Amino acid sequence: MSIFSLSGKPENPWARRARLLDRYHWQVLRSRHGRAGSALRFARDALISLVLGGWAHCRLARTLEAGCCDFLLLQASPKVQRLQRKRALVDQLRQRGHQVVDTVLLPPADLLACRQLLRPPQPVPLRYFLQAAHAWWLVNRYRPAILLNDRNGSYYSPFLRLALQVHQGLLVQLAHSSTLEDARRLGMNDYDYYFLFGQSSLQALQQRPLRLGSSRAVLSGSYLVDHRYVLPPARLSRCSVLVLGLGPDKEKEAGYQYTYRLLLDWAVQQPDCRMMVKLHPRSRGGFWRQAALAQDNLQILPADSDLAWALERATLVISIMSNAVLEAALAGRPVLYVNASGEADLLEQARFFGEAIRDVRTLQQRLGELEQPQAHAWQVARSADFVRHHLAHGTEGLAQTLALLEQLLHQGHCAGVELPAAGPGLV
Repeated sequence: MSIFSLSGKPENPWARRARLLDRYHWQVLRSRHGRAGSALRFARDALISLVLGGWAHCRLARTLEAGCCDFLLLQASPKVQRLQRKRALVDQLRQRGHQVVDTVLLPPADLLACRQLLRPPQPVPLRYFLQAAHAWWLVNRYRPAILLNDRNGSYYSPFLRLALQVHQGLLVQLAHSSTLEDARRLGMNDYDYYFLFGQSSLQALQQRPLRLGSSRAVLSGSYLVDHRYVLPPARLSRCSVLVLGLGPDKEKEAGYQYTYRLLLDWAVQQPDCRMMVKLHPRSRGGFWRQAALAQDNLQILPADSDLAWALERATLVISIMSNAVLEAALAGRPVLYVNASGEADLLEQARFFGEAIRDVRTLQQRLGELEQPQAHAWQVARSADFVRHHLAHGTEGLAQTLALLEQLLHQGHCAGVELPAAGPGLV
């Protein structure tokens, strides 16, 4: 597309990004609502954005303490930052001598209060002024060679990319899970590089009918895994089941509550088998904590316990709907897919581990089969197939991610698959 406007003057890329965001926002709304409903929602969102943009004009930074760094990690929220899921990646980068700043994308009210805003180098429509001004502030405050972005679907991303281009920096999106769900936020594709877990994530993104912007997709593997997941085979002489808990939103749904009760009923009937529950990092675990008060063979693992440590103590894993099943399969543990919710099997667990288990009788039958060495070995092999489908580089995910980031830092480019824009008005 030409970088010149109809008048022959160079086009303002910041204003053009704003127009594309409008089109993208409209297409996202139209994919879920009728024309009238979409128009009302679009107008409501635009009004809120105009108010925030107006406030941002009045809250520009008075001074700026500029610095520089090799990597700026921009985490999605203070809550995500506290989980410390990227600690190993950050520690490794620092141990290799790189300067890393770990910061967070604050809510709009906090950005305004802290005046983390600078006037962008070119005019931006008022409805996107907050995002553009904060992006310009971030890049000028830290001057990163590479900005590692964490938040899916962020409307700050296009302006971060533009701001980095001014200073010859790169925007790298770090997928923090497989990108298979049908979530609107995954349509954001305006990055220099998009680091994905594996081939299934790439295929899912390529098939999305709506993508804003372009990126170069790189199968970096998961930076959450390393050689800690190379574990000795499980001992068949004991029964120790690890249940991978759900996120707090899923735990509230009736189908998943039924699935939890199914698992608890089985544990009550099998007092000689230990059931360990690894809660989702954001879950308070109300159901399981209450159940553990009355059930001796039920153990809630500490919130700070390492997943690799838990897997080493398990003979098999029960997965409902959690990306942690990737690590479980990587560790060579047999996996049983238990899910009575009726929701879509986004990770294709049934394809690899057998049809979803929906009652206690079937669960007991499948567990009994795994006591046979041949059945156990077959299920472990299926776990290996599952890993190959979803994760590039296996237990080398962290090492591969580090190597790719250093290549970008020193050479400015790395190999990948071009992922263009898609959708009406976005191509």
